[in-house]
Amino acid sequence: MSDYSSHIGIVGGGISGLIAGCTLLEQGHKTVIFERSKQLNEHGAGISVSPNAIRILDKLDLKNKFIKTSFSPQKFIFHYKNKKIGEISGDKEFITSTRQNLLQILYDKYIQLGGEILFNHDFNNLDQNKVQLNFKNNLSYNVKHILGCDGIKSPIREEYFPDSGEPVYSGYHAWRAMGTGELVDGKLHLGNGKHIVVYPANEKGEISMTAVVKNKDSVNDSWRSLGSKVEMLNDFKTFDQEIFSMIDSSKDIYKWGIYTRPPLNSIYIKNITLLGDAAHPMVPFLGQGGCMAIEDGYTFGMLVDKYQGNFRIVQQHYEKIRLKRTNKIQAQSLLQGKIYHLTNPLIVFFRNMFIRYTSVAKTNMKKIWNYDVDAEIKKLDNA
Repeated sequence: MSDYSSHIGIVGGGISGLIAGCTLLEQGHKTVIFERSKQLNEHGAGISVSPNAIRILDKLDLKNKFIKTSFSPQKFIFHYKNKKIGEISGDKEFITSTRQNLLQILYDKYIQLGGEILFNHDFNNLDQNKVQLNFKNNLSYNVKHILGCDGIKSPIREEYFPDSGEPVYSGYHAWRAMGTGELVDGKLHLGNGKHIVVYPANEKGEISMTAVVKNKDSVNDSWRSLGSKVEMLNDFKTFDQEIFSMIDSSKDIYKWGIYTRPPLNSIYIKNITLLGDAAHPMVPFLGQGGCMAIEDGYTFGMLVDKYQGNFRIVQQHYEKIRLKRTNKIQAQSLLQGKIYHLTNPLIVFFRNMFIRYTSVAKTNMKKIWNYDVDAEIKKLDNA
């Protein structure tokens, strides 16, 4: 058994885990990531990364590489029942890409910094007193602190935050696919109880599509569950079928139920701290899930350095900075889902008028995008 007793143990090699690992290593702190998969694999899902997270990638010297391998849409166009109702001009630092691309860039950086990642390590349990992690492959490791970055189904959250509630079906299921086509704008198509988002993922012509349906019948929450084009088109038969032309070139179409969990009152306990979806899984209607994971990982890493590895103080300040913001974004995402999936004709009419004639949508997003992690950390000096 390798000696990792001087390392911060990160359970989960997703966005939050890799960002935390990179940030900590840049500050001179040893880390090891335990990842249950055999390799990095995100099945081609799309992702949007807004300026609040791009600023962090810049601080880690990853911004330029990410932008060069991704896309910056000129604008986002809103449609309702196949007719344009408004648009928002793009932001040069609002980037659309694939999760696989982002993860590969983070992984390469992590390895370049000397980080270790152990694949095929599926978490089993831990001994909190010994700070020992035990895995299903019968291997165990002692670390000096544990970061739970193990997603919405986090067994660490299940075991040590029992009052947080189990994953709950949100009332929406979604389809996703990656295809090819000619597209320079992001497009949001609204319908009664349904919506579709398509955007270019890079300069190679790859396009990401996510189509969401409000549906009271729960659906499996695995992103790896294959679906059929026929079934998906039946869900969206009132939409212009040209929207789906890109999926003709898609190798696979996936269908999954969107789940969430109740907000936590605390995101740490003793020597365990939660990050990303383990701390605050959210519905995807603001495109902030990945961005919050980036903010989490960077914040924790910078606080460890600021307080010289005093994890009790680090955890207190991490929670102070992150909990209010992530709980708020969770709530806003749920509200946005309701706005997208309205069915009452009168309320839909007023929603569309707001989109067409006001800048409310852009103003609300700017408030989220203007958040600066370093500014929040600096405030601690005056608290």
